[in-house]
Parts: sequence; C-alpha cells; structure tokens
Amino acid sequence: MTSPLFLLQMAGVPGSGKSALARLIGRSLDAAVIDKDVLKSAALEAGVENSLAGSSAYESMFELADHLLGQGWSVVLDSPSFWEQIPRKGLALASERHVPYHFIECYCPDRDELGRRLRERPRLPSNPGEEVLDEHRSSITPPGAYLRIDTTRPIERCLELALDYVGGDTERGDGANTEPTPDA
Repeated sequence: MTSPLFLLQMAGVPGSGKSALARLIGRSLDAAVIDKDVLKSAALEAGVENSLAGSSAYESMFELADHLLGQGWSVVLDSPSFWEQIPRKGLALASERHVPYHFIECYCPDRDELGRRLRERPRLPSNPGEEVLDEHRSSITPPGAYLRIDTTRPIERCLELALDYVGGDTERGDGANTEPTPDA
C-alpha cells in the first residue's frame, strides 16, 4: 500500500522566496509547514545563545517533522539547507517513515529583487537582512533529482511547478525521487 504523505525540503538563500512558496504548497496540499526561522527565533527569545539557537532549531524541526509524519501529516520543511546534514536527515526521516522525499531549491537570480525582498519582508529575530547579499552560500542538495525554481517568475507559476513536482510521485511512497532535475 502506498502513502499519500510526503516530506518536502524547501531550500534557498534568505529572500529567495522559499517561505512564501512553502506556505502556498502547505495550504494547497494540506501539509504542515515547519519554518526553521520561527523555531530559531523562539529559542533566541527564550535566551538561548545564537551559537546554539540554530542547531537547536534544526533538531527541533526534524523532531517535529517526525512527530507530524507519525500523526499522518505531510510536512514541508522551510530552511536554507546550508549544511550536509539537512538533506541527509530529510532522506533518512522519509525513509524511516516510508514517505517520498522531495527537495525544492528556490533561487532569485536578480540581486536587486533579492535585496528588495530582504528589506521589505517582515523580519523575525533570526532573519538576516541585506548583509547576506555579500555572502556566497548555496544550498546543499540531496543526491539525485530535485526541483530548482527561479522565483522571479510569478508566484502562481512557481506554485504550479512545485505542485506538479510533488504530485508526480507522492503516490509511490518509497522515499525516492526519480524525476529529472529541471531548472524551472
């Protein structure tokens, strides 16, 4: 028997559009969205040192994802995926829960647009500002296929691409992605 549940990791630099797209995907597919920045901000506000708040947020994110998958919820993880353990833990969790693992990397090739997004978005205590424009970080992606979306396109088109990708093999339930890696 296959499972309609899935685990989706959103990735991308701050301001790339991953949170906006994650929320739309969650609403469209009735999935819980876990935002790493909300967890890290809560840790910071509780007095956790910044050096520990990030790792605490990631651990909490995966524990909460496991708990929600165990309750029958699909889960969308919203974090930049700057560390190798992010896709590794996601793949392992999906495998343990016998659900497909999907990975979507959002990118915004327009530096001015990225700066505008960083300036204008509501900021949590853990959210960086425009200073990240000078950082040269990129998402750590899983082995195999994943979807990469240019978020300078209309958000409706980004959502359509994401839903087509996630819906493409959510019925298989084997935790693998076999689609080609499109650059949408």
